[in-house]
Amino acid sequence: MPLITEKLITLKNAWMASHITDAEFPTPLSEKGLHLYQLAHSELSTQVVDSVISPSESSLTFYPVDCHPLTIRYALVYSSYWQQEQQQQALVEYLTQIMFEADANAQLYVGFYKGKPAATGMIYTDLDEGEKVSLVSDIHALPLPNQDQLMQNMEHYLLALAQQTSATVILQK
Repeated sequence: MPLITEKLITLKNAWMASHITDAEFPTPLSEKGLHLYQLAHSELSTQVVDSVISPSESSLTFYPVDCHPLTIRYALVYSSYWQQEQQQQALVEYLTQIMFEADANAQLYVGFYKGKPAATGMIYTDLDEGEKVSLVSDIHALPLPNQDQLMQNMEHYLLALAQQTSATVILQK
């Protein structure tokens, strides 16, 4: 299982980086954002998820990121993971460069709480020996009093969604 996990993380990180590394003229701020993202993700742990608790009633409404306005909302929420305003700006600059293709292996999600974007997450899916495997990652929520609950709601939603189509689901956090 470690090889599958390592492969998925490498592919996800390459996809995330490609929006800057493949750009003709990336901005210095977006490059800094990519560096901060990579640094933070190098410290995360993973676990294979054997069973998923059925998502209970969630306070979030979930939307797949499929247009630039949702990409911006994703970037604004996810950047709140970093404490310093300059780092947050770099992450917003970086994350708003994400471009989607219909056949992309990654799908970002934004969870809305009381009509406002409040949580993020991603499912990255690939094939391993003919079977779909998914990595659930990038789960974060705004620093609200119910931040932990919002993150748990996003995690449960994405894990349940990934298990519908994948033989193996891995959680990175």
